[in-house]
Amino acid sequence: MDLPPISAAETTSTLARGRQALASGQLERGASPGPGALELFLAVAHLDPANEAAKEGLRDTLAKLRDDGLLRIRDGDLRAAERIATICASVLPDDPGLPDYRKSLQQGHRADALVKQANAQAAKGRLLAPAHPNAFELLQRARVLVPGYAPAQRSLTYWYRERLKAAWIAASAENFHAADIHLIEANRLQPGLPEARVMDLRIIELRQALTDALLVQGNAAVDKLALDQADRSLAHVAGIAAQSAGVDALRERIDLARHYGPFKPAQAFAETLAAGGSGPEMVVVPHGAYVMGSSEHEALRSAAESPVHIVRFARGFAIARNELTIADFRRFIAASGYRTLATREGRSTVYDEKGGLMSEHADVDWRRDDIGRVAAANLPVMHIAFEDAQAYAAWLSKQTGQHYRLPSEAEFEYVLRAGSLKKYPWGDAPPDRLVGNLTGDGDQSLSGRRWANAIPGYRDGFWGTAPVRSFVAEKFGTYDMIGNLSEWTLDCWHDSYQRAPDDGSAWINPGCAQRVVRGASWDSSLDQARSAFRLPMDANSTSARLGFRVVREL
Repeated sequence: MDLPPISAAETTSTLARGRQALASGQLERGASPGPGALELFLAVAHLDPANEAAKEGLRDTLAKLRDDGLLRIRDGDLRAAERIATICASVLPDDPGLPDYRKSLQQGHRADALVKQANAQAAKGRLLAPAHPNAFELLQRARVLVPGYAPAQRSLTYWYRERLKAAWIAASAENFHAADIHLIEANRLQPGLPEARVMDLRIIELRQALTDALLVQGNAAVDKLALDQADRSLAHVAGIAAQSAGVDALRERIDLARHYGPFKPAQAFAETLAAGGSGPEMVVVPHGAYVMGSSEHEALRSAAESPVHIVRFARGFAIARNELTIADFRRFIAASGYRTLATREGRSTVYDEKGGLMSEHADVDWRRDDIGRVAAANLPVMHIAFEDAQAYAAWLSKQTGQHYRLPSEAEFEYVLRAGSLKKYPWGDAPPDRLVGNLTGDGDQSLSGRRWANAIPGYRDGFWGTAPVRSFVAEKFGTYDMIGNLSEWTLDCWHDSYQRAPDDGSAWINPGCAQRVVRGASWDSSLDQARSAFRLPMDANSTSARLGFRVVREL
């Protein structure tokens, strides 16, 4: 050690300089010129070994050096800390503070080894697992050995930021589960730091932006009924969305579109006609299943209503809310020039007030009502043969670009029942409230006639047809399926349901002469108002009791 040369006369001044250097923190010769406190006190002690002031100055200086050494140990500068231990041992080997310092230095070396081991474990992917030993555990042990050990903290910070980088890389690859795991790991390494929160917010924004874009893409595909594309968008967004609301809504839209096209159950609509005006108002019927026919225990049933069987509709369909009106049919005739069967033959069947019977009269066609008068525009059109109803449906399809047709009898009964297994659409007993245009014993004709097959205690206020929608809507949003007019269906007549379709489609044999008529009319007996009642009808029949409504496929 390079000591400054001094004489005995300079002892006092040298001690003063030593105390000044000690007070200013210049413990030994360093970057600044001139000797430090250590060299000054040693110079006096070398000249005068018994000088107590020099000894005290050396003890104070070495204590300060050890304090500095402890800081070096905490900072991980073990070489500098070792040098201080060497100085202390050479200057005052019996200094009482030296053993504790050496112990701290040993702990520093152990902590250094733990940090190196921890970094090696982390590089192998063992940052937080397995439980023993992982990098985090080793770094924590190093911090226990040397509180505030900077190398351990630097390693924690490094691996903390590596976890944040890994989280962003995973999020950018749309692996948000992995990103969440990396963020959790980062927060375990360094709890409460703002960098992790900032990264979390960045990932949330990225995730939401991707989710929003995919939902827009999926919903646009549903709008175009490109359901395969919509399914792909749904599968994609379901894997990344943080919240289920938008995903569930898209899934519901796809399911609705798969069963109803662009519509929803119970939605009413009317489509624009190419010739001007609108088609009949339709209502969307929900897909589902029901038991068709009547059981052997149902009174007044016929064998033609058996066997009971389950019919399932894979898709919904739309059905006209009311029977086709005179006004609707007039628009068709005017636009197409079509002539009905009754018009061509010049006759149809009406109610004869004088005889009290249904009888054929001349000059009766779709323009006439149930007694042969000119019909009001809001009455259901009657005197319609099966071919006339088919012709209207074909024209309506062409006008709208959609597929309109007559309902199958399975569709008709499904809508009529609307989920009920009862004998009648309203229940198992005769009606105790107004349900539709049926034969009530409280109704009478213009000449005072009353029904022979009347429903006891029932009065609907009409003898003959009623304007459509004169009664309350039925459960699926339709009107007058219970009464008013019986209606054509697509099905050919079969005398039982043996081998009948179970998917709701019409049962058709090419060239069949008889079709199935469904629903009660204004002069039907109570048994004909049963939900399962079905009747064969010659396809060329026209009558004041028979009309139709249409179905639109979705």
